[in-house]
Amino acid sequence: QTAIGNGLTAADLCNEWSESELKRILRQYGDEPRCRVIAQSIIENRPLESTQDLVKSVAAVVPKFSKQSRRKGLNATLARVFQSLRIVVNREDEVLKKMLNEVCPRLVRPGGRLVVMSYHSMEDRLTKRIMRDGTTGPVPAYKKDIYGNEVGPPKPWKIVHKRRKASDEEVALNSRARSATLRVAERN
Repeated sequence: QTAIGNGLTAADLCNEWSESELKRILRQYGDEPRCRVIAQSIIENRPLESTQDLVKSVAAVVPKFSKQSRRKGLNATLARVFQSLRIVVNREDEVLKKMLNEVCPRLVRPGGRLVVMSYHSMEDRLTKRIMRDGTTGPVPAYKKDIYGNEVGPPKPWKIVHKRRKASDEEVALNSRARSATLRVAERN
């Protein structure tokens, strides 16, 4: 139940936020397929006073094992639920957006490279958008000339390589590398 910066704790989220907000953070930050039923279970089991209370409320609606895939079993689901809560409490999305939008363009000189390793889809999505479009916000409309070249303000980054995932050998040595994605872009 630690809080960083804004005083918000995971207990506050679970005990005070609406079902729709809980569902949104589970979907957005955890890519949780069962976000609706998990949010309903959290609401029904309030007040949650410990992490065990949260585990029990999630376990009430999620099978321990799934025949469909590992991703739908209890352990994987709990990992996504706790990840979602951690991202909101620590404001990780805001920090990453500020870093990619404001800090990196000031620190990296033209011709320099920005290398980002992300460990879950939200981080990777933000990184991809900043490298591809130059912003994490709405994408500016680029017009094309008769040759198909984009006309307009130059994009701040040029993607150098496609994303890279860990090889099977690397994952065998370090199982946490399985979710890592590496992206590289060069400053224009």
